[in-house]
Amino acid sequence: MGGFSPDGDMTDFTLKFDTTSFRQLDEFALLACQEYNLGNRGDWFGNFRGGLHGFYARLHGVAVHYRIVHAWLPNLRSPTETEYHLASIFFNMDSATECLTFALNALGYAAIQGSFRDVSNAQALRYLSPKDILGNPVANPPTEPLAGYAVVFPNMQSLWQNKRTFLDLIVGQHDVSKHRETIFTGGRARQDPPMGFYESLDIPDDAVIRSQFWPMAEIILKNDPKLPKIARTPQPLQEHTHLETVAAEFVDFIRDTGSEAFSDARSTITIPEKSFRQTS
Repeated sequence: MGGFSPDGDMTDFTLKFDTTSFRQLDEFALLACQEYNLGNRGDWFGNFRGGLHGFYARLHGVAVHYRIVHAWLPNLRSPTETEYHLASIFFNMDSATECLTFALNALGYAAIQGSFRDVSNAQALRYLSPKDILGNPVANPPTEPLAGYAVVFPNMQSLWQNKRTFLDLIVGQHDVSKHRETIFTGGRARQDPPMGFYESLDIPDDAVIRSQFWPMAEIILKNDPKLPKIARTPQPLQEHTHLETVAAEFVDFIRDTGSEAFSDARSTITIPEKSFRQTS
């Protein structure tokens, strides 16, 4: 049973998030919170960094569950396991945007106190969400974004508003998998086991038995998952929503968000001293 390592087969299913700009934003925020710059009123920097590190953890969760559901592993696979990873991926995607909003709100609060949620007020933080950036046009009555984002993070806000449909997809998949039912509807299994995979597990040359070990190659999601079942119609092949496409778009979205947020902050937040003071 020994001898097989799953580490060699995951190159095509490894999500690599570029967080370079977020780390630059963190350095900028640390400089901004110094007493000779904006100071740290309400411990806004603690809120910023806590949200940012929560964001990093959620990206890690997306990558781990995405990798495992596609990986050749020495154990039986099932639709139940696939659904578990799928639900976990969308929880982490949705939560990543929530945590990042928490972090950006804190930095915005440091720059323009009255135009963001008060980081020292529990009631204010209770209502913090990505809708602060996006607004909510379908609410009754519709709500506008918080005014501060157009001032402090204008390009990042435009990016998110242009990606509203994509972000709504993530929220919808998470909501349904969390509160209602499964979101996994089918897909395609991998047929490229690493050399020696079946032999190392003493699995006979029997397609029925071997199929129980196949990981996923392509996962189909429910379109419009919040629709009642009676309102659903079969989806043409060209209209299928695939996890792999969503994941690739999410990687790009995270990279672009970091780039725009850091660029915006440097351009819009004025600090008296542009470098850290040397300590004696």
